Amino acid sequence: MTQEEIYEHVVGVALLQQFSLKAGLKHFGKKGKEAVSSELTQMHVMATYEPVAPETLSQQQKRDVLRSLAFITEKRDGSAKARMCGD
Repeated sequence: MTQEEIYEHVVGVALLQQFSLKAGLKHFGKKGKEAVSSELTQMHVMATYEPVAPETLSQQQKRDVLRSLAFITEKRDGSAKARMCGD
């Protein structure tokens, strides 16, 4: 393999095996649901987020809100791993 082919392969493996929440749940099924549930439970236990009713926020606060993204990947052992990050 040429250096360019190796690079394309590595980038493809690293990027193409990461699914958005919706696609990951469709792809992984029950395994994906368990991974997301585990990640959300961890976020709750660590008190990372504080829920706020949207109707109590001003328009400016709603524009400034930090969205979170969830991704699901498959680990080398075949299990699913969910990750959340701020956008």
